[in-house]
Amino acid sequence: MPTTFSVISPMYNVEAYLPDFFASLREQSYGFERLEVILVDDGSTDGTLAVAEEFAATRPNVTVLTQSNGGQASARNLGLAHATGTWLTFPDPDDVLSPGYFAAAAAEIERHAEGQLAMVSARILMWFEDRDSLLDNHALAGRFRHGRRVADLDAEPEWIQPHITSGFVRRDVVSAAGLRFPEDLRLRFEDANFVARYLLHCPRPAVAFLPSAQYHYRQRADSSSTMQSSHEKPEKYTDTIRIGFGGVIAEAESLGRPLPRWAQNLFLYDQFWILRSSQTARVRQSDFPEEMHRELAESVPGFLRHIDEEAISNFALMTVAPWMREALLLVKRGRAAGTVYRGAVDRRRGLQSVVYRYHGERPVERLSVDGAVVAPRFEKTQPLEYVGRPLVWQRTLWIPEPGAVEVTLDGEPREIEERPTVPLSPFAARGRLRGRTAADLRRLRKRVGSAIRRRLSGQLVSLLRRDLAVRSPRLARRFAGAWVFIDREVDANDSAEDLYWWVREHHPEVNAWFVVRAGTPDWHRLAARGARLVAYGSPEFTALLVHADHLASSHADRFITHALPRKYRPAGYSFTFLQHGVIKGDLSLWLNPKVIDVFVTSTQAEYDYIAGVSPYRYSTKEVRLTGLPRFDVLRELDAAVNESERDIVLVMPTWRNYLVSDLKSASDDRELLGALAETEYGRALATLLRDPELERLQEAGARIVFMPHPNMQRYLPQFDLPPHIEIVSYLDADVRDMIVRAAVLVTDYSSTAFNAAYLRRPVIYYQFDQEEYRRGHTERAGYFDYERDGFGPVLTEPTAVVEMIARAIAGDFPAEYTARTDAAFPVRDGNNRARTFDAMREVRTRRSLEERSRPAPPDSWSVAPG
Repeated sequence: MPTTFSVISPMYNVEAYLPDFFASLREQSYGFERLEVILVDDGSTDGTLAVAEEFAATRPNVTVLTQSNGGQASARNLGLAHATGTWLTFPDPDDVLSPGYFAAAAAEIERHAEGQLAMVSARILMWFEDRDSLLDNHALAGRFRHGRRVADLDAEPEWIQPHITSGFVRRDVVSAAGLRFPEDLRLRFEDANFVARYLLHCPRPAVAFLPSAQYHYRQRADSSSTMQSSHEKPEKYTDTIRIGFGGVIAEAESLGRPLPRWAQNLFLYDQFWILRSSQTARVRQSDFPEEMHRELAESVPGFLRHIDEEAISNFALMTVAPWMREALLLVKRGRAAGTVYRGAVDRRRGLQSVVYRYHGERPVERLSVDGAVVAPRFEKTQPLEYVGRPLVWQRTLWIPEPGAVEVTLDGEPREIEERPTVPLSPFAARGRLRGRTAADLRRLRKRVGSAIRRRLSGQLVSLLRRDLAVRSPRLARRFAGAWVFIDREVDANDSAEDLYWWVREHHPEVNAWFVVRAGTPDWHRLAARGARLVAYGSPEFTALLVHADHLASSHADRFITHALPRKYRPAGYSFTFLQHGVIKGDLSLWLNPKVIDVFVTSTQAEYDYIAGVSPYRYSTKEVRLTGLPRFDVLRELDAAVNESERDIVLVMPTWRNYLVSDLKSASDDRELLGALAETEYGRALATLLRDPELERLQEAGARIVFMPHPNMQRYLPQFDLPPHIEIVSYLDADVRDMIVRAAVLVTDYSSTAFNAAYLRRPVIYYQFDQEEYRRGHTERAGYFDYERDGFGPVLTEPTAVVEMIARAIAGDFPAEYTARTDAAFPVRDGNNRARTFDAMREVRTRRSLEERSRPAPPDSWSVAPG
């Protein structure tokens, strides 16, 4: 009996994508007319139904069904009821299929006796629509790098098949078992639920994996697909477990079967994806309801009762951070502490660390070194999150080294182990090149050849020059023990420059150097002042870092943290993050991967948050309460300005990362992502700046200055503002000069407010887009609450902002905000640079064993930090 296929595709608002999908069906070498195509419109509100009906009008093998919106599963079930093919497949209509897709599936099916093959799986290639590229980087791509293969999942449970879109199943098994897609599961795991229940009914869950049958999975440029846009919906997380996992568990129990290992791996595959996505900004910044967290607190341990510990420990189907495996193990065990591992060693300070994780209450710790009981010199408790809430906690304890360490948790002696290794992927054993076509190999050779030619054509010369500089005895002597200061590669005039000049004046014995790109305005300015300069990116710059003791920067972007070519890492210098401003929220996703030895903070609340129990991995070992070096200079500049010169109404909104492209270079060359007038950002600022009352204030002697964030510079030509508004860019003016001459600062969320507060200037927060900013920007809410902690009123209407500006100029600003600024900055003594310098020396100082065996006192403004 010939193989026949029913192609069932649910459609919802996919009008724009149907032409591509239909073309891929028509071009099938198997023969389009041999396919039974069932298109189910799920209540689309665009032209989807009309396009589908037009396609079906002259094609008798195409059926179009329609229903009111009920979800993908409901639409699939409607199509399933009309299917007559031997094999069923359910491709999404925004994806496309390779020309040999059905021919390859048919050939594979016909190789096996009837009933021997449970399922056929096509190879998923990721189609990135925005750049029209096709990549073989799906998490389970390794299954297809072995060539055509049939895996019995009972014998090889790692060869999971979670997708029905790229899979084929037998209609007789589906019908006999009465299987349907779960209609109350809409956002995740409905494919895997159906596939798993289907395979439970197959006597032998044998799946054929076909590299030649390619399923092109479209990643929409506008991120509008359900999978791409559902991260904020609680049911994506709760229903997956309760309905998705629960349905599979119930099916196995109804058949009197234990849950097979392949089904366990299917669950783990899904949950590790959730754990991984939980570490992304879009999930961390989502505002989930408490009910969701309460349900997950019960359902996650519940589903883990059905999972073997060995399955968790050995899971290797995708890249998973070791802590994620241990987190699920600890949750499965209930209140528990995990393995104690050897952590990093800081030999300069004579410290070693141990790390462990726990779920539930923190265990009682007892530490000893060479038999002597010690207390951690530094300690850190960091939550590790699952969908916005701590799942487990990680403890890092710094104790004296060298010496034999003993750790007891809740009275139980614990062995100290090395960091866990990553289990070998079951798909990697035969090598990555196995199963690739001749065309694949030709493309690979071409890419490698191009890379070699590019390197030989210019980069090789640069590498040789760097090597010569690094090996130069003259430069080694010149840069020995250097203290290197840099703000950004293209400009200066921030904390690094301020600290550099202070060190030059107060510690001439220090071999201090400043770095900026040659030829920039700041290069010429600093050279004229007598700075000892090295050009960023030059061979001498590489030699400078190789021989340096310290690198201090107000920024922690890659052009600073990874300025040294890989072949010269790890570097011997200590990195001090001077900061560009005051951190008020959670930037841990950005900062945690960086190696920071001294982390400068300015307020007690900032210090306590970053160094204390928080998402940041840094502790009082790295975090110091010194104050920003540039605050000292700001204070000096302010003292030189007469009261009559403080006449600026300074409007300084921060940027929006969803309005500009990603960083393309260290010089913040970002492209615009739309017309300013069409954004809430543009409309709200224009409304404020065009308010007639501002013009009257200008006529009364105030300067109205609009100075947007540097990342928004490209939008400046689009601001069509009245002539009394001065538009100033960061390239045209020193922001500190603007702040010291400000009568009032109007910002939205910018840390510039801390600069104004340090000088006791009135601050007004114009937060016209609170929800959009919270959901879309880079910073997650942290310790700082604008209403509770802000240095001025939080306003959302432009008229209220203008009224408060007038009050501030008239000296009628509410006194409660002045009290807040004084509480935040109780010390304004001009010694921030000295404290920072001392912290930098401390990071390379080895204290006595007695001191290293007891807790270091935390920094506090109540006792001037040092």
